[in-house]
Amino acid sequence: MSSQVERLPPFFPLKVKKCAEVADTFFACFEKNSLPNGDKEVGRKALMQCQEQLQAYEKCMERYLETRPGR
Repeated sequence: MSSQVERLPPFFPLKVKKCAEVADTFFACFEKNSLPNGDKEVGRKALMQCQEQLQAYEKCMERYLETRPGR
């Protein structure tokens, strides 16, 4: 099992066609769970609630970025 991701990846909010489905799933989860509610930790808590989606987004994007020409 992967360790928890505690911050947004440096390429966020980039979305490429090959990763559109996992990106949209993560973005929807993060948006839903990070709405302002007076809790200054809401963003961090949203990341914890969306770990599965975040890890899928990160994995797909890293794989895409590794295969880009000129890298």
